[in-house]
Amino acid sequence: MMLSKPLRALLALPGVHPLLAFLLGRRVVIRGWSMYPTLAPGEYVLFDRFAYRRSPPRRGDVVLASHPSRPGMRIVKRLVALPGDRVTIDGERCWVNGLPYGEAEGAGPSAPPASARTWTLGDDEWLLLGDAPYASTDARDFGPVGRDLLHARAWLVYWPPGRVRLIKGQEKNETPG
Repeated sequence: MMLSKPLRALLALPGVHPLLAFLLGRRVVIRGWSMYPTLAPGEYVLFDRFAYRRSPPRRGDVVLASHPSRPGMRIVKRLVALPGDRVTIDGERCWVNGLPYGEAEGAGPSAPPASARTWTLGDDEWLLLGDAPYASTDARDFGPVGRDLLHARAWLVYWPPGRVRLIKGQEKNETPG
């Protein structure tokens, strides 16, 4: 969703970015390609650090999380599976509760191969994947993460001015919740 011209002009004013980050959330500069095409390198994203105090994380949210094995390192990924979900991953493909996640109809086999990696998520386990699996270090590498590692939900890309937009948390969610 594109923002109105006056709002884009306001976001371009000096000092607005730090003020927004201070008042509303956490500011992050995207450095890699793991969330492409949703987020691209060089984009500035505002994360709502209070989102998960108001409501629980939802499938499809783009989240700011701590890397589970690298203390102090933050990662931006999509939340694809919730506690209790059964998740199967085979290479770049993912199934949540037996249904292909984030794929167009007819993209490949409807059932995962027997050799694929499978988890049934526990009460405090969440699964994070990058939108560009070929460029992402994510659950394929480190498995499910605890709720305490999920810090904020992406809300707004505010820089560069020509790419200002709201982030729809459910845009890749093609699996029924």
